[in-house]
Amino acid sequence: MKKKFSPFFYFLVFFVLPIMAQNQKQIDSLEIAIPTIINDSAKLDAINDLCRYIVDVNPDKAIGFAKQSLAIALEKNFQYYQAVAYNNIGNGYYNLADYKTCLDYYIKGLRIQENIKNKKGILSSSGAIGNVYIGLAKYDEALKYFERALKIGKEIGNKNGVASCLISIGTIYSNKKDFKKSLDYYFKSLEIFQEVNNEDAIATNYNNIADTYLELKNYPQSLIYITKASALYEKIGNVYGQSLALNNIGDYYFAVGDADKALQFYNRGLEKGKQIVANEHIIQSFKGISRSYKKLGNYKQALVYHELFQELNDSIYNVESSNQIAEMQARFDSKKQEQEINLLTKDKKIKEDELSRQTLISRAIICVGVLLLLLVIMAVRGNNQKKLANRELGVKNEKIELAYNIIEDQHKDIIDSINYAKRIQEAILPPETVIKKSLPQSFVLYLPKDVVSGDFYWVEPWGTKILFAAVDCTGHGVPGALMSIVGYNLLAKAVNELGLSKPSLILNSLSKGIGKTLRQTGSDSEVKDGMDIALCALDLKTYMLEYAGAYNPLYIIRNGKLLETHSDKIPIGTYLEGEVKNYVNHEMQLEKGDTIYIFTDGYADQFGGEKGKKFKYKSLQQLFISIEGMPMDEQRVILEKTIIDWKGSLEQVDDILIMGVRV
Repeated sequence: MKKKFSPFFYFLVFFVLPIMAQNQKQIDSLEIAIPTIINDSAKLDAINDLCRYIVDVNPDKAIGFAKQSLAIALEKNFQYYQAVAYNNIGNGYYNLADYKTCLDYYIKGLRIQENIKNKKGILSSSGAIGNVYIGLAKYDEALKYFERALKIGKEIGNKNGVASCLISIGTIYSNKKDFKKSLDYYFKSLEIFQEVNNEDAIATNYNNIADTYLELKNYPQSLIYITKASALYEKIGNVYGQSLALNNIGDYYFAVGDADKALQFYNRGLEKGKQIVANEHIIQSFKGISRSYKKLGNYKQALVYHELFQELNDSIYNVESSNQIAEMQARFDSKKQEQEINLLTKDKKIKEDELSRQTLISRAIICVGVLLLLLVIMAVRGNNQKKLANRELGVKNEKIELAYNIIEDQHKDIIDSINYAKRIQEAILPPETVIKKSLPQSFVLYLPKDVVSGDFYWVEPWGTKILFAAVDCTGHGVPGALMSIVGYNLLAKAVNELGLSKPSLILNSLSKGIGKTLRQTGSDSEVKDGMDIALCALDLKTYMLEYAGAYNPLYIIRNGKLLETHSDKIPIGTYLEGEVKNYVNHEMQLEKGDTIYIFTDGYADQFGGEKGKKFKYKSLQQLFISIEGMPMDEQRVILEKTIIDWKGSLEQVDDILIMGVRV
């Protein structure tokens, strides 16, 4: 998955006043009162408050008022109010996703705050600049500014500032894929914002926590927190936040496979984003709408929205803009260095004046001269030796660099090949739409251990029957993936070319096909690769179920009880005295409400829990019984969450595959 700057994360700029729900009457009152205020400081305070209240609702209007404030501050030479005005203008352009312009204003504000030594202002401007660098995916630069702001926030006891730094640092670690550390920072930030009752910031925390759980595929927790965020944004009237949350709910439904619902929320997020011209949210909406249409098979609309996404994305994140931002940062750093040099020059002059008054200066100069001469001689000698050593080291470094580049190129080729193999494997697996069309009440939980998988699932209509199978090939990763393609083709051949629909006959054909493909003769030196399988044929008219299996059993849950049909203990592709054993065909009459489960051994064999033991089949049976009455999509979510929680920080030991079908 790309690491992208996720629109779920944005830094809460440090306001002098916490942003609470502001009703329209308060805003209207300020707009009416401002022209009548005579005192300049009071007028500037009123304008700045108004800017903070409306920046998330109408950023263009906020920019206009902030520029009005800046004009007054410049005329009266009020440096503090100049800095605040620059920050408010930057906030407006940030919400419009104009990062080059907002960074320019933020840097101007920071310069003034440093000149007047206003720590609260330095904290605010540093956090705002860090926020821009998050938006540009320059996470190391962002971290530098937030750590500076966090230190100042703790020094002056600014709880909103400290909590805002914590949520932003959490955002950086999330973008760096360190989700455990990210959640730690988010929950610390949430605790402080709840203490000071900053509802806007609480909603932001909910939003970021939800996104992190989505990245971890913990879908139930993600839905809980993003729902909280959306409700709170709506309560306080934060249109910017509403747009963000609606898009994120769209991401949730897309992740759990409900493209129709995802499309609804992306369109609602787009409407809110356009209302305040929140370009980074509009980009997210375009992207989500495009991929939802693609998932639904509407490629024409998918292309239209992808082009809209690309056009707006390029206008915001183009190379020229990034270069201009880098130049602004360089000018800012240069200005700071110039000020430091001026201070050092003044200090040096004072010290020289003091030394001139000393009576023993002549003797000191002579002693220093002798010492310098000795040092020069030693330095010349040492420099010659260092040059020789550096030449030898340079030759060694060139050899090391050459070897590293060769290894790096080879590694990239291998990774590219594996990723291409993944695309091939995904292409042969039946799409979700095909499965749902044949088996509407069904789910597939498919969690490969590596990029490519040795497990695969297969669905094939045949007359009034639907054939479906869960298959576990020898090994996992690349070897398992190769076997999966062989197995998939042989299953398709048995049905479509040989006309077989009886599971036991299909397994016999599959076993012979594996033996022929791998040239197995029964000798000890040959390849022993094969596969375990559970294969079912369900007659949609009579509800007669046929099953044959090799090591993989069949579970049927009926009225809260589990009925198990054992498989043959002969893996596909294994010879016994030169002959392939025939597999047993089981037939059973299903009843309405019966739920069928077939699976590979990866789920039961996963290590985890407090003692690091296997999950085991007994626990899997109890889990099936407990969820049998739930909708099939919810069953898949619970199964996935259970095994992720069980695994914890341990490594996944094998590919995981479970298919569930309800009559």
